[in-house]
Amino acid sequence: MTEHLPGPERDAILLSLHRLEERITRLEAHLGMSASAPGPVPNGASQIAVSQEAAVDEAELEQRIGEFGLAWAGSIVFLLGFVFLMTFTLNQGYSLLSAAMGYAAASGIYLLARAWQRSFFYLARILVSASLLLGYYTTLRLHYFTASPLIGNSQIAFALLLIFAVLPLLLALKIQSQALAGLPVFLVLMAALLSDHPHVMLPLVTLQAVLAVYLALRYEWWRLLNLTICLVYLTHMLWLINNPVAGHSIRAIAADQYPLAYPFLCAAVFALPTLFFNREASADVARIGVVFLNCLGCSTVLSLAVVALHPKDLALIALVAFGLLLVCSAAQWLRTHLQFAASVYACFSYLALTIAIYGYARVPEAFLWLALQSFLVVSMALWFRSRTLVVVNAVIYFGILVTYWIISPVSDWVNFSFAFVALLSARVMNWKKERLTLRTDGLRNTYLGATFLMVLYALCHAVPASYVALSWTLTAVGYFLLSLLLKNVKYRWMSLFNLLATVAYLFLVDLARLDPKFRVVAFLFLGLMAVGISLFYTKLRRHAAK
Repeated sequence: MTEHLPGPERDAILLSLHRLEERITRLEAHLGMSASAPGPVPNGASQIAVSQEAAVDEAELEQRIGEFGLAWAGSIVFLLGFVFLMTFTLNQGYSLLSAAMGYAAASGIYLLARAWQRSFFYLARILVSASLLLGYYTTLRLHYFTASPLIGNSQIAFALLLIFAVLPLLLALKIQSQALAGLPVFLVLMAALLSDHPHVMLPLVTLQAVLAVYLALRYEWWRLLNLTICLVYLTHMLWLINNPVAGHSIRAIAADQYPLAYPFLCAAVFALPTLFFNREASADVARIGVVFLNCLGCSTVLSLAVVALHPKDLALIALVAFGLLLVCSAAQWLRTHLQFAASVYACFSYLALTIAIYGYARVPEAFLWLALQSFLVVSMALWFRSRTLVVVNAVIYFGILVTYWIISPVSDWVNFSFAFVALLSARVMNWKKERLTLRTDGLRNTYLGATFLMVLYALCHAVPASYVALSWTLTAVGYFLLSLLLKNVKYRWMSLFNLLATVAYLFLVDLARLDPKFRVVAFLFLGLMAVGISLFYTKLRRHAAK
Protein backbone atom coordinates (compact mmCIF):
# COMPACT_ATOMS: atom_id res chain seq x y z
CA MET A 1 0.00 0.00 0.00
CA THR A 2 2.94 2.30 0.60
CA GLU A 3 4.56 1.64 -2.76
CA HIS A 4 2.58 4.41 -4.50
CA LEU A 5 3.42 7.04 -1.89
CA PRO A 6 6.30 9.49 -2.31
CA GLY A 7 9.64 8.35 -0.86
CA PRO A 8 9.84 10.64 2.24
CA GLU A 9 6.23 9.94 3.26
CA ARG A 10 6.66 6.19 2.80
CA ASP A 11 9.86 6.19 4.93
CA ALA A 12 8.15 8.22 7.66
CA ILE A 13 5.24 5.76 7.82
CA LEU A 14 7.60 2.78 7.93
CA LEU A 15 9.61 4.39 10.73
CA SER A 16 6.45 5.04 12.75
CA LEU A 17 5.32 1.45 12.32
CA HIS A 18 8.71 0.16 13.39
CA ARG A 19 8.71 2.30 16.55
CA LEU A 20 5.17 1.13 17.34
CA GLU A 21 6.29 -2.47 17.00
CA GLU A 22 9.21 -1.87 19.38
CA ARG A 23 6.89 -0.34 21.99
CA ILE A 24 4.50 -3.30 21.74
CA THR A 25 7.46 -5.68 22.15
CA ARG A 26 8.59 -3.89 25.33
CA LEU A 27 5.04 -3.99 26.73
CA GLU A 28 4.81 -7.72 26.05
CA ALA A 29 8.16 -8.30 27.75
CA HIS A 30 7.05 -6.27 30.76
CA LEU A 31 3.81 -8.29 31.06
CA GLY A 32 5.64 -11.60 30.71
CA MET A 33 4.06 -12.45 27.37
CA SER A 34 6.03 -14.10 24.61
CA ALA A 35 7.36 -11.50 22.32
CA SER A 36 9.10 -11.86 19.04
CA ALA A 37 12.24 -9.94 18.42
CA PRO A 38 11.70 -6.70 16.51
CA GLY A 39 12.32 -7.09 12.84
CA PRO A 40 14.92 -5.19 10.92
CA VAL A 41 14.43 -1.50 10.41
CA PRO A 42 12.77 -0.86 7.05
CA ASN A 43 14.87 0.52 4.28
CA GLY A 44 15.52 4.20 4.77
CA ALA A 45 14.02 4.32 8.25
CA SER A 46 17.35 4.05 10.09
CA GLN A 47 18.78 7.00 8.21
CA ILE A 48 15.72 9.07 9.04
CA ALA A 49 15.96 8.06 12.71
CA VAL A 50 19.58 9.14 12.89
CA SER A 51 18.91 12.45 11.21
CA GLN A 52 15.88 13.15 13.38
CA GLU A 53 17.82 12.37 16.59
CA ALA A 54 20.66 14.64 15.48
CA ALA A 55 18.18 17.41 14.77
CA VAL A 56 16.61 16.95 18.22
CA ASP A 57 20.04 17.07 19.92
CA GLU A 58 20.96 20.20 18.01
CA ALA A 59 17.68 21.87 18.89
CA GLU A 60 18.11 20.89 22.56
CA LEU A 61 21.63 22.36 22.64
CA GLU A 62 20.40 25.56 21.03
CA GLN A 63 17.53 25.73 23.54
CA ARG A 64 19.86 25.27 26.53
CA ILE A 65 22.30 27.92 25.30
CA GLY A 66 19.49 30.35 24.56
CA GLU A 67 17.59 29.77 27.80
CA PHE A 68 20.31 29.13 30.37
CA GLY A 69 23.59 30.38 28.89
CA LEU A 70 22.25 33.75 27.80
CA ALA A 71 20.42 34.15 31.11
CA TRP A 72 23.70 33.85 32.98
CA ALA A 73 25.68 35.96 30.51
CA GLY A 74 23.06 38.69 30.36
CA SER A 75 22.68 38.89 34.13
CA ILE A 76 26.43 39.08 34.71
CA VAL A 77 26.94 41.73 32.03
CA PHE A 78 24.01 43.80 33.30
CA LEU A 79 25.21 43.53 36.90
CA LEU A 80 28.75 44.60 35.97
CA GLY A 81 27.41 47.45 33.88
CA PHE A 82 25.38 48.79 36.79
CA VAL A 83 28.35 48.40 39.13
CA PHE A 84 30.44 50.48 36.74
CA LEU A 85 27.68 53.09 36.67
CA MET A 86 27.58 53.23 40.47
CA THR A 87 31.38 53.48 40.65
CA PHE A 88 31.39 56.30 38.12
CA THR A 89 28.71 58.17 40.09
CA LEU A 90 30.58 57.60 43.35
CA ASN A 91 33.84 58.89 41.88
CA GLN A 92 32.07 62.06 40.84
CA GLY A 93 31.33 62.73 44.50
CA TYR A 94 27.65 61.69 44.52
CA SER A 95 27.83 59.05 47.26
CA LEU A 96 24.18 59.29 48.26
CA LEU A 97 22.98 59.12 44.66
CA SER A 98 25.18 56.08 43.99
CA ALA A 99 23.78 54.26 47.04
CA ALA A 100 20.21 55.18 46.10
CA MET A 101 20.73 53.89 42.58
CA GLY A 102 22.17 50.63 43.90
CA TYR A 103 19.35 49.90 46.35
CA ALA A 104 16.70 50.94 43.82
CA ALA A 105 18.18 48.66 41.16
CA ALA A 106 18.52 45.76 43.61
CA SER A 107 14.89 46.15 44.70
CA GLY A 108 13.68 46.44 41.10
CA ILE A 109 15.57 43.33 39.98
CA TYR A 110 14.22 41.37 42.94
CA LEU A 111 10.62 42.42 42.25
CA LEU A 112 11.06 41.54 38.57
CA ALA A 113 12.39 38.13 39.56
CA ARG A 114 9.35 37.55 41.80
CA ALA A 115 7.03 38.50 38.96
CA TRP A 116 8.80 36.08 36.57
CA GLN A 117 9.24 33.17 38.98
CA ARG A 118 6.45 31.14 37.34
CA SER A 119 6.82 32.03 33.70
CA PHE A 120 10.64 32.30 33.61
CA PHE A 121 11.73 30.20 36.57
CA TYR A 122 15.45 29.78 35.75
CA LEU A 123 15.99 33.44 34.83
CA ALA A 124 14.12 34.48 37.97
CA ARG A 125 16.51 32.47 40.16
CA ILE A 126 19.51 34.15 38.54
CA LEU A 127 17.97 37.60 38.94
CA VAL A 128 17.34 36.96 42.64
CA SER A 129 21.04 36.20 43.15
CA ALA A 130 21.97 39.28 41.11
CA SER A 131 19.72 41.51 43.22
CA LEU A 132 21.22 40.18 46.46
CA LEU A 133 24.75 40.69 45.16
CA LEU A 134 23.95 44.21 44.06
CA GLY A 135 22.47 45.06 47.48
CA TYR A 136 25.58 43.66 49.19
CA TYR A 137 27.90 45.61 46.89
CA THR A 138 25.95 48.81 47.47
CA THR A 139 26.23 48.35 51.23
CA LEU A 140 29.92 47.57 50.86
CA ARG A 141 30.59 50.88 49.13
CA LEU A 142 28.91 52.83 51.92
CA HIS A 143 32.13 52.57 53.92
CA TYR A 144 34.74 50.27 52.37
CA PHE A 145 37.04 51.09 49.44
CA THR A 146 35.72 54.63 49.31
CA ALA A 147 37.64 57.88 49.74
CA SER A 148 34.60 59.71 51.17
CA PRO A 149 32.44 57.04 52.87
CA LEU A 150 28.78 57.75 53.37
CA ILE A 151 28.90 55.90 56.72
CA GLY A 152 31.99 56.80 58.72
CA ASN A 153 31.46 54.38 61.60
CA SER A 154 33.08 51.05 60.67
CA GLN A 155 31.02 49.08 63.21
CA ILE A 156 27.71 50.28 61.76
CA ALA A 157 28.94 49.61 58.23
CA PHE A 158 30.05 46.10 59.19
CA ALA A 159 26.69 45.35 60.84
CA LEU A 160 24.80 46.47 57.71
CA LEU A 161 27.13 44.42 55.53
CA LEU A 162 26.53 41.37 57.69
CA ILE A 163 22.76 41.83 57.39
CA PHE A 164 22.94 41.86 53.61
CA ALA A 165 25.20 38.80 53.76
CA VAL A 166 22.65 36.86 55.84
CA LEU A 167 19.61 37.78 53.71
CA PRO A 168 20.45 35.25 50.94
CA LEU A 169 20.70 32.51 53.57
CA LEU A 170 17.21 33.25 54.88
CA LEU A 171 15.85 33.18 51.34
CA ALA A 172 17.72 29.94 50.55
CA LEU A 173 16.23 28.28 53.62
CA LYS A 174 12.77 29.48 52.66
CA ILE A 175 12.90 28.07 49.13
CA GLN A 176 15.19 25.13 50.07
CA SER A 177 17.88 26.05 47.53
CA GLN A 178 21.36 24.65 48.15
CA ALA A 179 22.73 26.62 45.19
CA LEU A 180 21.51 29.94 46.60
CA ALA A 181 22.87 29.01 50.05
CA GLY A 182 26.37 29.09 48.61
CA LEU A 183 26.12 32.85 48.06
CA PRO A 184 25.88 33.86 51.75
CA VAL A 185 28.89 31.67 52.58
CA PHE A 186 31.02 33.80 50.28
CA LEU A 187 29.45 37.06 51.45
CA VAL A 188 29.79 36.33 55.18
CA LEU A 189 33.44 35.33 54.84
CA MET A 190 34.10 38.45 52.75
CA ALA A 191 32.52 40.56 55.50
CA ALA A 192 34.64 38.76 58.09
CA LEU A 193 37.82 39.69 56.23
CA LEU A 194 36.68 43.27 55.79
CA SER A 195 36.20 43.60 59.55
CA ASP A 196 40.02 43.37 59.70
CA HIS A 197 40.00 42.29 63.33
CA PRO A 198 41.04 38.80 64.46
CA HIS A 199 38.55 38.59 67.31
CA VAL A 200 35.72 39.36 64.89
CA MET A 201 36.95 37.57 61.79
CA LEU A 202 38.05 34.23 63.30
CA PRO A 203 34.93 33.61 65.47
CA LEU A 204 32.69 34.56 62.53
CA VAL A 205 34.51 32.13 60.24
CA THR A 206 34.16 29.38 62.85
CA LEU A 207 30.45 30.17 63.22
CA GLN A 208 30.09 29.87 59.44
CA ALA A 209 31.70 26.41 59.64
CA VAL A 210 29.22 25.35 62.35
CA LEU A 211 26.29 26.62 60.29
CA ALA A 212 27.44 24.74 57.17
CA VAL A 213 27.75 21.52 59.18
CA TYR A 214 24.24 21.98 60.55
CA LEU A 215 22.80 22.57 57.07
CA ALA A 216 24.59 19.51 55.73
CA LEU A 217 23.15 17.32 58.47
CA ARG A 218 19.69 18.93 58.40
CA TYR A 219 19.11 19.27 54.65
CA GLU A 220 21.76 16.94 53.13
CA TRP A 221 23.55 19.97 51.63
CA TRP A 222 26.93 18.25 51.31
CA ARG A 223 28.07 20.24 48.29
CA LEU A 224 27.50 23.42 50.29
CA LEU A 225 29.66 21.98 53.07
CA ASN A 226 32.44 21.23 50.56
CA LEU A 227 32.30 24.81 49.32
CA THR A 228 32.33 26.13 52.88
CA ILE A 229 35.38 24.04 53.83
CA CYS A 230 37.32 25.43 50.87
CA LEU A 231 36.30 29.04 51.55
CA VAL A 232 36.87 28.82 55.33
CA TYR A 233 40.42 27.55 54.96
CA LEU A 234 41.06 30.05 52.15
CA THR A 235 39.94 32.80 54.53
CA HIS A 236 42.42 31.56 57.13
CA MET A 237 45.21 31.63 54.55
CA LEU A 238 44.30 35.15 53.41
CA TRP A 239 44.41 36.30 57.02
CA LEU A 240 47.81 34.68 57.53
CA ILE A 241 49.26 36.69 54.63
CA ASN A 242 48.06 39.98 56.18
CA ASN A 243 44.54 40.08 54.71
CA PRO A 244 45.10 41.55 51.23
CA VAL A 245 41.28 41.69 50.81
CA ALA A 246 41.27 44.67 53.19
CA GLY A 247 43.95 46.39 51.10
CA HIS A 248 47.06 45.42 53.10
CA SER A 249 50.34 44.44 51.51
CA ILE A 250 51.11 40.73 51.40
CA ARG A 251 53.37 39.66 54.26
CA ALA A 252 53.23 37.47 57.34
CA ILE A 253 50.83 38.67 59.98
CA ALA A 254 51.94 39.13 63.59
CA ALA A 255 51.83 35.91 65.62
CA ASP A 256 49.50 37.39 68.26
CA GLN A 257 46.98 38.21 65.51
CA TYR A 258 46.32 34.53 64.74
CA PRO A 259 45.50 32.19 67.65
CA LEU A 260 46.28 28.64 66.52
CA ALA A 261 43.22 27.31 68.35
CA TYR A 262 40.97 28.42 65.46
CA PRO A 263 42.25 26.15 62.65
CA PHE A 264 42.13 23.19 65.04
CA LEU A 265 38.59 24.17 66.04
CA CYS A 266 37.49 24.41 62.41
CA ALA A 267 39.01 21.00 61.68
CA ALA A 268 37.11 19.49 64.61
CA VAL A 269 33.85 21.12 63.48
CA PHE A 270 34.21 19.86 59.92
CA ALA A 271 34.96 16.36 61.26
CA LEU A 272 31.64 16.17 63.13
CA PRO A 273 29.48 15.23 60.09
CA THR A 274 31.55 12.10 59.51
CA LEU A 275 30.15 10.72 62.75
CA PHE A 276 26.73 10.59 61.07
CA PHE A 277 27.81 8.97 57.79
CA ASN A 278 26.07 5.78 56.69
CA ARG A 279 27.11 3.06 54.27
CA GLU A 280 25.95 5.15 51.31
CA ALA A 281 28.57 7.78 52.18
CA SER A 282 31.34 5.57 50.78
CA ALA A 283 29.89 6.04 47.28
CA ASP A 284 28.97 9.73 47.63
CA VAL A 285 31.63 12.01 46.15
CA ALA A 286 30.39 15.03 48.10
CA ARG A 287 30.68 13.32 51.47
CA ILE A 288 34.05 11.81 50.60
CA GLY A 289 35.13 15.33 49.68
CA VAL A 290 34.26 16.53 53.19
CA VAL A 291 36.93 14.23 54.65
CA PHE A 292 39.66 14.97 52.12
CA LEU A 293 39.07 18.72 51.96
CA ASN A 294 39.07 19.01 55.75
CA CYS A 295 42.38 17.17 56.09
CA LEU A 296 44.02 19.02 53.20
CA GLY A 297 42.73 22.43 54.29
CA CYS A 298 43.77 22.02 57.91
CA SER A 299 47.21 20.70 56.92
CA THR A 300 47.77 23.58 54.50
CA VAL A 301 46.75 26.27 56.99
CA LEU A 302 48.85 24.80 59.79
CA SER A 303 51.87 24.46 57.48
CA LEU A 304 51.57 28.09 56.45
CA ALA A 305 51.17 29.16 60.10
CA VAL A 306 54.27 27.21 61.11
CA VAL A 307 56.39 28.63 58.31
CA ALA A 308 55.20 32.22 58.76
CA LEU A 309 54.64 32.50 62.51
CA HIS A 310 55.87 29.55 64.59
CA PRO A 311 58.87 27.82 62.98
CA LYS A 312 60.27 26.89 66.41
CA ASP A 313 57.01 25.21 67.43
CA LEU A 314 56.85 22.82 64.47
CA ALA A 315 57.05 19.65 66.55
CA LEU A 316 54.46 20.76 69.12
CA ILE A 317 51.94 21.89 66.48
CA ALA A 318 52.41 18.66 64.53
CA LEU A 319 51.91 16.64 67.70
CA VAL A 320 48.66 18.45 68.50
CA ALA A 321 47.48 17.89 64.92
CA PHE A 322 48.34 14.20 65.27
CA GLY A 323 46.26 13.95 68.44
CA LEU A 324 43.26 15.75 66.93
CA LEU A 325 43.22 13.75 63.69
CA LEU A 326 43.78 10.47 65.54
CA VAL A 327 40.81 11.20 67.79
CA CYS A 328 38.71 12.03 64.71
CA SER A 329 39.80 8.76 63.11
CA ALA A 330 39.05 6.60 66.16
CA ALA A 331 35.73 8.34 66.89
CA GLN A 332 34.61 7.97 63.29
CA TRP A 333 35.44 4.26 63.25
CA LEU A 334 33.74 3.55 66.58
CA ARG A 335 30.63 5.47 65.47
CA THR A 336 30.18 4.32 61.85
CA HIS A 337 32.72 1.57 61.03
CA LEU A 338 33.38 3.18 57.65
CA GLN A 339 36.90 2.48 56.46
CA PHE A 340 37.47 5.34 54.06
CA ALA A 341 36.92 8.24 56.49
CA ALA A 342 38.76 6.58 59.38
CA SER A 343 41.67 5.65 57.10
CA VAL A 344 42.03 9.15 55.64
CA TYR A 345 42.10 10.78 59.07
CA ALA A 346 44.56 8.13 60.27
CA CYS A 347 46.89 8.70 57.30
CA PHE A 348 47.00 12.45 57.90
CA SER A 349 47.43 11.94 61.64
CA TYR A 350 50.48 9.72 61.17
CA LEU A 351 51.89 12.16 58.66
CA ALA A 352 51.68 14.78 61.42
CA LEU A 353 53.31 12.34 63.85
CA THR A 354 56.16 11.84 61.39
CA ILE A 355 56.75 15.59 61.33
CA ALA A 356 56.56 15.74 65.14
CA ILE A 357 59.12 12.94 65.52
CA TYR A 358 61.44 14.65 63.08
CA GLY A 359 61.05 17.87 65.07
CA TYR A 360 61.69 16.37 68.50
CA ALA A 361 64.35 13.73 67.75
CA ARG A 362 67.62 14.17 65.94
CA VAL A 363 69.04 12.06 63.14
CA PRO A 364 69.57 9.10 63.31
CA GLU A 365 67.45 8.57 66.49
CA ALA A 366 64.40 9.98 64.68
CA PHE A 367 64.46 7.04 62.27
CA LEU A 368 64.19 4.61 65.19
CA TRP A 369 60.91 6.19 66.26
CA LEU A 370 59.69 6.47 62.68
CA ALA A 371 60.25 2.75 62.20
CA LEU A 372 58.30 1.95 65.36
CA GLN A 373 55.55 4.29 64.20
CA SER A 374 55.16 2.14 61.10
CA PHE A 375 54.17 -0.84 63.21
CA LEU A 376 51.69 1.32 65.12
CA VAL A 377 50.01 2.16 61.80
CA VAL A 378 49.77 -1.53 60.90
CA SER A 379 48.15 -2.19 64.27
CA MET A 380 45.55 0.53 63.64
CA ALA A 381 44.94 -0.85 60.15
CA LEU A 382 44.22 -4.19 61.79
CA TRP A 383 41.64 -2.47 63.99
CA PHE A 384 40.09 -0.59 61.07
CA ARG A 385 40.23 -3.62 58.73
CA SER A 386 41.77 -1.19 56.23
CA ARG A 387 43.86 -2.47 53.36
CA THR A 388 44.33 1.12 52.16
CA LEU A 389 46.01 2.09 55.41
CA VAL A 390 48.36 -0.91 55.18
CA VAL A 391 49.41 -0.02 51.64
CA VAL A 392 49.94 3.65 52.48
CA ASN A 393 51.97 2.67 55.52
CA ALA A 394 54.16 0.39 53.39
CA VAL A 395 54.90 3.26 51.03
CA ILE A 396 55.78 5.49 53.99
CA TYR A 397 57.94 2.77 55.59
CA PHE A 398 60.05 2.23 52.49
CA GLY A 399 60.26 5.96 51.87
CA ILE A 400 61.64 6.46 55.38
CA LEU A 401 64.03 3.53 54.91
CA VAL A 402 65.42 4.97 51.66
CA THR A 403 65.72 8.40 53.28
CA TYR A 404 67.67 6.84 56.17
CA TRP A 405 70.08 5.17 53.78
CA ILE A 406 70.65 8.44 51.89
CA ILE A 407 70.95 11.12 54.59
CA SER A 408 71.57 9.46 57.94
CA PRO A 409 74.73 8.11 59.53
CA VAL A 410 74.60 4.38 60.29
CA SER A 411 73.05 3.40 63.63
CA ASP A 412 72.90 -0.19 64.84
CA TRP A 413 69.73 0.43 66.82
CA VAL A 414 68.02 1.98 63.80
CA ASN A 415 69.14 -0.84 61.51
CA PHE A 416 67.75 -3.54 63.78
CA SER A 417 64.57 -1.55 64.43
CA PHE A 418 63.81 -1.39 60.71
CA ALA A 419 64.39 -5.15 60.41
CA PHE A 420 62.30 -5.92 63.49
CA VAL A 421 59.39 -3.72 62.39
CA ALA A 422 59.37 -5.24 58.90
CA LEU A 423 59.36 -8.79 60.34
CA LEU A 424 56.67 -7.96 62.87
CA SER A 425 54.53 -6.24 60.24
CA ALA A 426 54.77 -9.29 57.98
CA ARG A 427 53.75 -11.55 60.87
CA VAL A 428 50.75 -9.37 61.72
CA MET A 429 49.60 -9.27 58.09
CA ASN A 430 49.89 -13.05 57.84
CA TRP A 431 48.14 -13.54 61.17
CA LYS A 432 45.15 -11.35 60.34
CA LYS A 433 45.18 -11.20 56.55
CA GLU A 434 41.44 -11.89 56.39
CA ARG A 435 40.78 -8.97 58.73
CA LEU A 436 42.98 -6.69 56.63
CA THR A 437 41.31 -7.94 53.40
CA LEU A 438 44.72 -8.72 51.88
CA ARG A 439 44.13 -11.14 49.04
CA THR A 440 47.74 -11.49 47.92
CA ASP A 441 51.05 -12.05 49.66
CA GLY A 442 52.87 -9.41 47.64
CA LEU A 443 52.98 -6.80 50.38
CA ARG A 444 53.97 -9.32 53.05
CA ASN A 445 56.74 -10.67 50.82
CA THR A 446 57.99 -7.13 50.37
CA TYR A 447 58.24 -6.69 54.13
CA LEU A 448 60.06 -10.05 54.44
CA GLY A 449 62.48 -8.92 51.74
CA ALA A 450 63.13 -5.75 53.72
CA THR A 451 63.72 -7.86 56.83
CA PHE A 452 66.21 -10.05 54.94
CA LEU A 453 68.22 -7.11 53.60
CA MET A 454 68.16 -5.06 56.80
CA VAL A 455 69.35 -7.98 58.95
CA LEU A 456 72.32 -8.53 56.65
CA TYR A 457 73.03 -4.79 56.58
CA ALA A 458 72.67 -4.43 60.36
CA LEU A 459 74.94 -7.40 61.16
CA CYS A 460 77.53 -6.20 58.68
CA HIS A 461 77.85 -2.95 60.67
CA ALA A 462 77.16 -4.25 64.19
CA VAL A 463 79.62 -7.18 64.51
CA PRO A 464 83.36 -7.18 63.89
CA ALA A 465 84.41 -7.96 60.33
CA SER A 466 85.80 -11.36 61.35
CA TYR A 467 82.40 -12.49 62.62
CA VAL A 468 80.14 -11.24 59.82
CA ALA A 469 79.98 -14.58 58.01
CA LEU A 470 79.35 -16.45 61.27
CA SER A 471 76.55 -14.06 62.25
CA TRP A 472 74.95 -14.43 58.85
CA THR A 473 75.13 -18.21 59.15
CA LEU A 474 73.47 -18.10 62.56
CA THR A 475 70.78 -15.86 61.09
CA ALA A 476 70.13 -18.49 58.41
CA VAL A 477 69.77 -21.11 61.14
CA GLY A 478 67.38 -18.80 62.99
CA TYR A 479 65.21 -18.38 59.87
CA PHE A 480 65.18 -22.16 59.44
CA LEU A 481 64.11 -22.79 63.02
CA LEU A 482 61.48 -20.08 62.69
CA SER A 483 60.07 -21.84 59.62
CA LEU A 484 59.78 -25.08 61.62
CA LEU A 485 58.15 -23.32 64.55
CA LEU A 486 55.65 -21.35 62.46
CA LYS A 487 55.32 -23.99 59.73
CA ASN A 488 55.88 -21.31 57.11
CA VAL A 489 57.86 -22.02 53.95
CA LYS A 490 58.73 -18.35 53.42
CA TYR A 491 61.25 -18.41 56.27
CA ARG A 492 62.93 -21.47 54.74
CA TRP A 493 63.37 -19.45 51.56
CA MET A 494 64.91 -16.66 53.61
CA SER A 495 67.24 -19.21 55.23
CA LEU A 496 68.36 -20.52 51.83
CA PHE A 497 68.99 -17.04 50.45
CA ASN A 498 70.84 -16.11 53.61
CA LEU A 499 73.15 -19.12 53.22
CA LEU A 500 73.78 -18.23 49.58
CA ALA A 501 74.58 -14.65 50.58
CA THR A 502 76.98 -15.97 53.24
CA VAL A 503 78.75 -18.20 50.71
CA ALA A 504 79.12 -15.28 48.32
CA TYR A 505 80.46 -13.08 51.13
CA LEU A 506 83.00 -15.72 52.19
CA PHE A 507 84.41 -16.12 48.70
CA LEU A 508 84.29 -12.49 47.61
CA VAL A 509 85.30 -10.73 50.84
CA ASP A 510 86.52 -12.96 53.65
CA LEU A 511 88.65 -15.33 51.60
CA ALA A 512 91.26 -12.65 51.00
CA ARG A 513 91.23 -10.69 54.23
CA LEU A 514 90.13 -13.09 56.99
CA ASP A 515 92.59 -14.46 59.52
CA PRO A 516 93.21 -18.21 58.89
CA LYS A 517 91.72 -19.36 62.19
CA PHE A 518 88.54 -17.36 61.61
CA ARG A 519 88.44 -18.53 58.02
CA VAL A 520 88.55 -22.20 59.12
CA VAL A 521 85.78 -21.71 61.68
CA ALA A 522 83.59 -19.80 59.26
CA PHE A 523 83.95 -22.32 56.43
CA LEU A 524 83.47 -25.36 58.68
CA PHE A 525 80.43 -23.92 60.44
CA LEU A 526 78.82 -22.78 57.21
CA GLY A 527 79.52 -26.14 55.60
CA LEU A 528 77.96 -28.03 58.50
CA MET A 529 74.89 -25.85 58.47
CA ALA A 530 74.46 -26.23 54.72
CA VAL A 531 74.83 -30.03 54.92
CA GLY A 532 72.41 -30.20 57.86
CA ILE A 533 69.75 -28.23 56.03
CA SER A 534 70.38 -30.33 52.93
CA LEU A 535 69.67 -33.50 54.97
CA PHE A 536 66.43 -31.96 56.15
CA TYR A 537 65.32 -31.33 52.55
CA THR A 538 66.29 -34.90 51.61
CA LYS A 539 64.09 -36.30 54.40
CA LEU A 540 61.33 -33.91 53.41
CA ARG A 541 61.41 -35.16 49.82
CA ARG A 542 61.37 -38.82 50.93
CA HIS A 543 58.47 -38.17 53.25
CA ALA A 544 56.51 -36.50 50.45
CA ALA A 545 57.23 -39.44 48.09
CA LYS A 546 55.68 -42.04 50.45
